Amino acid sequence: MTQNVRGAVRQALPAIAAAAADVDRTGEIDPAVITGLHDAGFFAMLRPKAFGGMEADPAEYLAVTRDLSAACTSTGWLAGWLGVNTWHLSLFDQRAQRDVWGRDPRTLVCESYAPTGRLERVGDAFRLSGRWSRCTGILHSSWLMAAAVLVGDDGAAQDFLVALIPRGDYVVESTWNSIGLRGIGAHDVVVSGAVVPRYRTFGWVSGDQLGTLAPLYRLPQPTMYTHTGTVPLLGAAENILSALRPRSGSSVDPVAMACSDLELSIRQIERNLGDLMDCVRADLTPGNDLVLRSRRDQVLASARAVAAIRAFTAHAGGRDTDDSLVERVWRDVQTAQTHVASNVEQVLALVGRHSFGMEVDEIVW
Repeated sequence: MTQNVRGAVRQALPAIAAAAADVDRTGEIDPAVITGLHDAGFFAMLRPKAFGGMEADPAEYLAVTRDLSAACTSTGWLAGWLGVNTWHLSLFDQRAQRDVWGRDPRTLVCESYAPTGRLERVGDAFRLSGRWSRCTGILHSSWLMAAAVLVGDDGAAQDFLVALIPRGDYVVESTWNSIGLRGIGAHDVVVSGAVVPRYRTFGWVSGDQLGTLAPLYRLPQPTMYTHTGTVPLLGAAENILSALRPRSGSSVDPVAMACSDLELSIRQIERNLGDLMDCVRADLTPGNDLVLRSRRDQVLASARAVAAIRAFTAHAGGRDTDDSLVERVWRDVQTAQTHVASNVEQVLALVGRHSFGMEVDEIVW
């Protein structure tokens, strides 16, 4: 079934690629493209089977996201994050999932994981207020998952939660005007005192909860997010290098080496996700060795993608290239790599500490 999705998406890629310059110019992705991705089954890949989804292998989902990103980085980034938010909603109470997907399984959810909101207890519910920036795909979504700090009566922070609210409870302020990824519509969202039922809030999944979930949803929680932040960079680099790949001559050609680095990163990501899925399918909790190896290879893949495009711009002079395409993709990549998923120094510091037997945080962002 997932191969059918990839085949259907690939049929749409020429049109998506042809529209990429317009997306960059107008700052908008045609809603018809999102509808087409629904029709292809892309947004169903990570949705639970109970709501008509596929519960697809994560590597297959990320491969399709990479294909989209190679055609248009903005489209791949937007679609990738809207799809992975479906994965996160699948960890919520089933009542919350029914609220979103009960009437329309195609409903999309936007998310901001920066805890810039405030939750206060109001009887058996919560009251949410705050402002969230960079809410990718908010204009294509009907619900928002917003991270917030739960505060007590004394104003002290008690917990970190994510609250799920419908479109009627938030206001979108048009603020996205970045140098790259201009089409993702990552506008600001403001919430002023929305009441949130307790079942529409989410904390960190406990071991007891994990045992009730399908294997896909038992992956370490940062895994899908960090990889979704990397594969658009790989797709963008493949876009730039693809025209030169058949003409790469010497094995020491910097562009040929960059192509090899991309292939290495893709294989490492596939291996690591396969090992993680094997682990959770066996009802085991992935250990720090595997989690950190996966995070290390993922963040280095981001760095290799940026380096590959840099190698192209430095060594492809005189070749038959589309300068406007290269310039646009370069801007997209500069914006994309600012995401926390691409924080190379932070991740390698954690990996180094673990290698020397020092304690590391369980949450590896």
